[in-house]
Amino acid sequence: MRYQDQLVRQTQGALDDICRAALAVPEDRWDWSPGGAARSVLSQMQEIATSAALFLPVVREGEFAPLDHIRAESARAREEFGSVERCIVGARSSTSELCALIAAFPDDRLDVEIVVPFGGGSTWTMADVLGKHYWNLVYHHGQINQLQLILGDRAMH
Repeated sequence: MRYQDQLVRQTQGALDDICRAALAVPEDRWDWSPGGAARSVLSQMQEIATSAALFLPVVREGEFAPLDHIRAESARAREEFGSVERCIVGARSSTSELCALIAAFPDDRLDVEIVVPFGGGSTWTMADVLGKHYWNLVYHHGQINQLQLILGDRAMH
């Protein structure tokens, strides 16, 4: 199995997992936060709805937009996602588009390195880039599971 095919499978599974977990949180708690800098389920799902789109031009063109542009576009896009259900629709659409690009990504470009605008300008391979949306899905799934535990939900969703 090619790396890209495995990554598509994992990404689609992780999206299913986070959507199921987010929908298991009662609607009246979607915007709830335990305090401090902790983000609500809705806030995290707004990121999930928009984060795949961040990687689309990178996979196509091999470079990130400037960080200020990325932040402004992400903030603008998140405004249209006011419910978990709307976030899921957006996430499924953009993740499907990203997965199609990942599946078609050529093997001989996996080792190509690019400088990213995060973390002081670190360097990632394109193989790293292809896996970042999956990583982000899993990361936020864990955060949503933690919110569920705080709210007293001990069920596995």
